[in-house]
Amino acid sequence: MTKKIDLRIKKTDHALKQAFWKLLLSEGFTKITVQQILDEAKVNRATFYKYYDNKGKLLDAVGNDLLSQFKENSEIARAKILADTSEDEQLQIYYQQMVKFIYQNGTKFLTLIGPDGDPSFANKLAVADETIIKQNNLFARLSIPQHYALAAVRGIAINLITEWVRSDFHETPEEFIDIIDRILSPIILEHTVFS
Repeated sequence: MTKKIDLRIKKTDHALKQAFWKLLLSEGFTKITVQQILDEAKVNRATFYKYYDNKGKLLDAVGNDLLSQFKENSEIARAKILADTSEDEQLQIYYQQMVKFIYQNGTKFLTLIGPDGDPSFANKLAVADETIIKQNNLFARLSIPQHYALAAVRGIAINLITEWVRSDFHETPEEFIDIIDRILSPIILEHTVFS
């Protein structure tokens, strides 16, 4: 019985999130009403409020889901990073995976980073990026304190990504990866201690 209830909970939550994404992509956050979400998800008001206090909490949930997928995707990058590759190569592999994921989910990122999305999403993405870089130990041999390197790379990378997303992916992922590499690699290499 518990398994059946758990499955229903997951299905209902999924229906709410799918309905919300559909409306978010077509209407924008400020125009969405809870009633529209209810109608689209085919649930009643009590069910909605059982899961979420308001549409803002639902916005947080879909954003957090996207960031969780982003982090899971970074595990693919981690698997590709070999111990004997340089930090520059490791960072390139990581940013290639990240850029491809963002591009594949472009509409969602554009919606969340856009003017009628989640104003805190770019910062949440920056925090996720920093966590992944730390977990992968990508700045192990720097001549400057790691927290400064992380702040610099995070700031530059997230601002570049935000600009790329807001430009509706003007450059291809490959062109954008080259831009990130040409901007970030000199900064990292300048402060890397080679043995």
